[in-house]
This record gives sequence, structure tokens and C-alpha cells, in this order.
Amino acid sequence: MHDGTGELTGHHRARCATDRELRATLKDFTTWYASPDRRPDRALEYWGVRGDIGDRPLLQLGPC
Repeated sequence: MHDGTGELTGHHRARCATDRELRATLKDFTTWYASPDRRPDRALEYWGVRGDIGDRPLLQLGPC
């Protein structure tokens, strides 16, 4: 944590189907913002990788 802000990475289920990368920001342990991180996905897709790119879903934050 730097100045009360932490940068995190993780995985999410794109369109509730395919495992993809995400980046998140946690601010003062009260505010959380996450969004897809397409950079690693694009790099792997360039080399022909299809389907799940991440390793496994560990946490579900809503219905899919």
C-alpha cells in the first residue's frame, strides 16, 4: 500500500464464460475498482492461445 492505495491483479470470467486478466485498485480499504486488463490477453491471443487464459476462478462476486 502506498498512500492508502493498493494495485492488484487477478482473474475474471469474461461474459461469464472465459477466464481473463483484471487489474484492480483498493483505496483506503473502503473503495474497490476493477476492470479487465486486456494487455496480457492480447499478447497470448497473438500467439494463438484460445479459451481460458487465466488459471482458475477463485472468487465470484455476482451471478453469472
